[in-house]
Amino acid sequence: MTEKDISDSRLIQLLQGEEDTARGALTMLYLRYAPRVRELAQCILHDSDEALDVAHDVFMAVWQHRSVLEGVVSPSAYLFRMTRNAVLNRLKHRRIVDDYASQPFDTISPYDPAATFSTREMAAMIRAAIAGMPPLRRKIFLMSRSCGMTYQQIAEAVGVSHKTVQYHIGIALKELRKVLSALMLFI
Repeated sequence: MTEKDISDSRLIQLLQGEEDTARGALTMLYLRYAPRVRELAQCILHDSDEALDVAHDVFMAVWQHRSVLEGVVSPSAYLFRMTRNAVLNRLKHRRIVDDYASQPFDTISPYDPAATFSTREMAAMIRAAIAGMPPLRRKIFLMSRSCGMTYQQIAEAVGVSHKTVQYHIGIALKELRKVLSALMLFI
């Protein structure tokens, strides 16, 4: 019997059997779905190494929780949900690390929790607005603001015209102004 001859539901049954049989079933499930899991994680995280880690974490969780997989009807949907949750956890962790790393310690009083909260929220909203930009616009904007590159340097590095760089930065700033004006309503 080959890997393709065994149905997904049968693999779930085999995962709950003896350890040797379960290992073989996990291997078949991994070979069948790992590329899709990795691809989904890669699409969201934009980091192939982290996507590979997510794929391994997902299948490790399948192994660790194989005894409770009895009710799983669709392994592909189950793995999709596990991948989605693992990616969301990674993004949440990234945001926490970024918030901590970017927090200026000398500008926020440790005795004013309201100021700390509003500053963190504002920084998170700005980062979310930048992350929501189209990839080229985000790249151009970050090269300008984070790296301090000139429009001409960006144009040469990205392979677009000076006017295209100018256009994307203008639109990015317009988007950020909208976010900031909306945030000002809450401060």
